[in-house]
Amino acid sequence: MSDIGPIPPGRYRHYKGNEYTVVGMARHSESLEAMVVYRPEYGERGLWVRPAKMFTETVTVGGESVARFQPLGPSSAAPVPVCRDNLLANLPSSLPSELVQTLLTAEGIRIERIISRGQASPEGFWYDQPHHEWVVVLIGEAKLQFEGQETIAMKVGDCVNIPAHVRHRVEWTPPDEPTVWLAVHYESGADRP
Repeated sequence: MSDIGPIPPGRYRHYKGNEYTVVGMARHSESLEAMVVYRPEYGERGLWVRPAKMFTETVTVGGESVARFQPLGPSSAAPVPVCRDNLLANLPSSLPSELVQTLLTAEGIRIERIISRGQASPEGFWYDQPHHEWVVVLIGEAKLQFEGQETIAMKVGDCVNIPAHVRHRVEWTPPDEPTVWLAVHYESGADRP
């Protein structure tokens, strides 16, 4: 497809920390440029494309050259990855954007650690997810807005269950301290006791 060669489907980590799944490759209809089709493993999880050349390039971070996307290898494809970290450890002191880390994926469920430092949903943006989401604030605080309802303040230990397609947005998180969320995304069959 290009002189870059095929980019294998699978899980990749962006140099900023979020994880993505490469679905395959495509070709631009006008330029015939090789493109990578991928999906973020957080948020709406819609499909995106990026030129293959850009996907495989290196970027300079802290004076070092690092891969823009690093393959996570065959062990990352396991349905239940091993997670032996402390959810409150290794918190970045600053973030250019919200950091979403997938901790566990299995049929019908995905668990994420989300770290915010002053991030909020863009003005006018609403999450409208095809799955349910249960979320708890582990440290920090936040304000969530549900469409047509009052904003709710969330502090440590507060949790909320958000049914599929209930439009919501993050209104505020404090810029001077991290807010760490634990999010559990699940399908309808998983809500039965």
